[in-house]
This record gives sequence, structure tokens and C-alpha cells, in this order.
Amino acid sequence: MTQKPSKPTPITRANCAELASLKGALLAGVTYHYLPPADGAYYTGDEKGVDCDLVAVDLDLGVGGITSITWAMVGELEGLAILKGGSYSGNGTGILDAADREAWREHVGKKITAVAASWQISCEGCAESLWSVRFTFGAGSIVIALGSAPDLDYMPNELVVVFDASLAHSYKPRHVSDSSWGVPVEPT
Repeated sequence: MTQKPSKPTPITRANCAELASLKGALLAGVTYHYLPPADGAYYTGDEKGVDCDLVAVDLDLGVGGITSITWAMVGELEGLAILKGGSYSGNGTGILDAADREAWREHVGKKITAVAASWQISCEGCAESLWSVRFTFGAGSIVIALGSAPDLDYMPNELVVVFDASLAHSYKPRHVSDSSWGVPVEPT
């Protein structure tokens, strides 16, 4: 059953416990939501080490249910939102089972061993909000961030999934203090 809050809200540093609670979860599957290309083609939004053109990423956490990561904006506060309890049901009408994509394949069936976050101040007077999250597994890490590719530019209403650690370390928009690789967050 799909649950959708009336309006997704960006995660702020003050309310990041839900994000940190994903540590230890088992990744059972991954689904991409994207806006279909105007020419009607299938999803091709992949660049070297990056999947792009996404509006949401659903993480199937098995017994933990579905957790969706998408972009959100409330007033001038913008950032990533974490939606638990159902698949994303917003404006991305294209759906792709991403678990079979080479970069995800080695992580499906594995536990998330660490969660890291990068924060931004989207506008003067706004709280720090999440713009990038990194999930570490035994065999490596995956970063989901606000942005576009192929040049890894900041885009507040689009997501990229970065599989290449060196790209994730180097992706740092001018208005943030940490790269998309982020710093670890711990459950409270």
C-alpha cells in the first residue's frame, strides 16, 4: 500500500534520527522514479559512475518496508526528503527496477553498515537541510544527492546516484561545506 504525506518535507540536521535509523537495514531492492524522456524512450540516465535524471529512489528494506528518497521544498527550505512506509508516488511516472543495474547488484541483499550526510543552507534563515546521503555496505558505498549529470552540477529538484567514490568525494557545490560523501550520522 502506498502512503504519501500531503507534502514531503526536507530532512533537517535537527530531525536526522530517521535517516540515521537506516543503519543496519537490509537492502532487498531498489526502484528509480524518473520523468520519461520526451521522445518516449526508456530510461537512459546513466553516466560514468552516476545514474541521473531521477525524481526519487525507493529502497526496499525488506521487513523494514519501503523508504523513498526524493527532493522536497517547503517555502525556501529545500533538500532531500525521506519517506517511510510506501513507494514514491509523485510526479515521476517512469519506473525502473534498478536492483539489476551493475552498480546496485553487489549491494542488494546486504546490510547498510553506515549512513553519512551532507548538509546545506538553502536560503538565508533556513535550517540546515540534507542535500546528500551516503549508504555504506560491506563492498562499497552509494551516494544519493541533489544534482544533475554528466557534469555533477547542483540541481535542487533532481537526483543523482553516485557509485564512484572519487566522484562522490569531488562533488561539492559552492554553497555547501562537505562533499556529497558526507560525514557519518549515528542513531540516537
